[in-house]
Amino acid sequence: MTHVTVSKHNMYSSNNRNKIHSCTLTLPDGAVVTQNGRAIASPELLFLELSNELSIHRLILLGLQLCSHPHGRPAEAITTKQKLNGFLLEACGHRGRRKAMRAVKYVENGSSSIMESLAYMILTLPHALGGYGLNGAVFNYKVDLKSGTGKHLQQNRCFIDLYYKEAKLAVEYDSFAFHSSPLEQGRDAMRSAILEKHGIGVMHMNTIQLYNRDACRDFADNLAARLGKRMQIRSSKFDEMHMLIRGLLPSLTPPNP
Repeated sequence: MTHVTVSKHNMYSSNNRNKIHSCTLTLPDGAVVTQNGRAIASPELLFLELSNELSIHRLILLGLQLCSHPHGRPAEAITTKQKLNGFLLEACGHRGRRKAMRAVKYVENGSSSIMESLAYMILTLPHALGGYGLNGAVFNYKVDLKSGTGKHLQQNRCFIDLYYKEAKLAVEYDSFAFHSSPLEQGRDAMRSAILEKHGIGVMHMNTIQLYNRDACRDFADNLAARLGKRMQIRSSKFDEMHMLIRGLLPSLTPPNP
């Protein structure tokens, strides 16, 4: 289905292929862009419009993915948290703005995969939204390796999946897809040792830990201790909201034996 926004009520019509929205308010500059000769919503307007369609968790995930990019290539992001914020500040009076502004508070730039985004949500969102409240992490922090330390990896820099800068603590997500072979596990071990040499502690979260609720809570408790925090969940909404985040995890397909 195609969503179409019209600027005048007399343009309003519908059919089985289109869902029509009307908006007579003035839009911020850059809200509509031209692509292949057609006027379409900018990423920032898309985020605002979909705030009326999506749950708060799906909206946060959408924001994280819109602001995602490959390692070291921020110019390839579709948009940024700063652009989303600036757009929403100018979109006064528009339907869904309040919810969109709430969601963008929890959006950060630089995720490189949907699994990183979901792990980030589970670990960092406040308890009232179902996360463990361990905020302060940034995505894919670049570490320039000292001369000689990265020779075994044949690289002079590396990117940390989630990094708590004040604690100098890295959280690496080890997925089935990219970290299950002996070769990759060996590289992970060498990489962790190199980061430790640079004064950065490393914690590894694998797919089973992320998908298993009890194992994930154990990981979060250990992470909180490493951050010097004590995790006490008192929000009555936590269990319900936590399961809503977990409902976003893709279906787990076991690796081939």
